[in-house]
Amino acid sequence: MLASLVALATLVAPVPVAGGPVPEHTVVAFLRDYMPSSSIAIKQGESIRFVDGDPTAGPGHSFTENVPEGVTPRFDSDIVPMGTFKDVPNISSLPPGKYTFHCKIHEVLKGTLTVG
Repeated sequence: MLASLVALATLVAPVPVAGGPVPEHTVVAFLRDYMPSSSIAIKQGESIRFVDGDPTAGPGHSFTENVPEGVTPRFDSDIVPMGTFKDVPNISSLPPGKYTFHCKIHEVLKGTLTVG
């Protein structure tokens, strides 16, 4: 367990990324939940790094906007395999408001993103 937590900490530690700055916020999927919370608040223009640290995730997790069928989500990490991360596209361009999100694979994973 300790080794898993140490490995997870190395994933979420800010590390320079080629091609752009490190996002201001990190959301981690761990044990079928979003951390630090399923209610996330950011300022307009900020971004999110999504980390899958869930060893029970199977193929992985996603951080995807809830939209009606046939509508393209404004943000979608796509499936992120366990032990990896992805900077969620288009978060920094969202206008202020509340956005609900979910995991494409595990319907129990869901939450709210508030952009202020």
